Amino acid sequence: MRHSSGVVALAIGAIAVAACSQQSADQTPQVEAQIGAYEPDSVERGLARPPAEMRVEAPDANARRGRILFTTKGCIICHQVNGVGGAVAPNLDAAPEASAINPLEFSARIWRGAQAMAALQEVELGYVIDLEAQDIADLAAFAGNPKEQALLTKESVPEPLRSWFIDAPIWEAEEWSEYRLRGERIPDLEEDR
Repeated sequence: MRHSSGVVALAIGAIAVAACSQQSADQTPQVEAQIGAYEPDSVERGLARPPAEMRVEAPDANARRGRILFTTKGCIICHQVNGVGGAVAPNLDAAPEASAINPLEFSARIWRGAQAMAALQEVELGYVIDLEAQDIADLAAFAGNPKEQALLTKESVPEPLRSWFIDAPIWEAEEWSEYRLRGERIPDLEEDR
């Protein structure tokens, strides 16, 4: 008997909901007549329009400049391309069939790793690498260009910088003080050119 009384209660509830819905629908024209039909204001109408087109300036990305920046800015200390560089951060080898890379997507990838990158740069270099929009576009072009990446060889990297490559997760080391001091001893790459 319990089951049938539950079914009856559900049926009565469904009938009551349907009756309320019908009553509400019957009253809608009366309520609109009393308070007026909804009319969006100018702000709501403006928000409903498609956005105006906006011109976006895109830097002229250059893979050759990106290769040079990859070394001189110090990205090579942590990232590896063409088997050259550190192995502590993501490998940036381009796919062999790569045709283009979106600088905005590349920026988003940098942004997702920014906190860890900045902390590691502070420890390794003693400062955080400063990149302009043009630098990011050029680095993106380099990251997506297998032909330009093939020109990066160990011999093309200045000798003092080669010993700087990080090939182990330094944050797991017991003694951090040595790594903090390391940033003060980074070689001057301008003198080695």
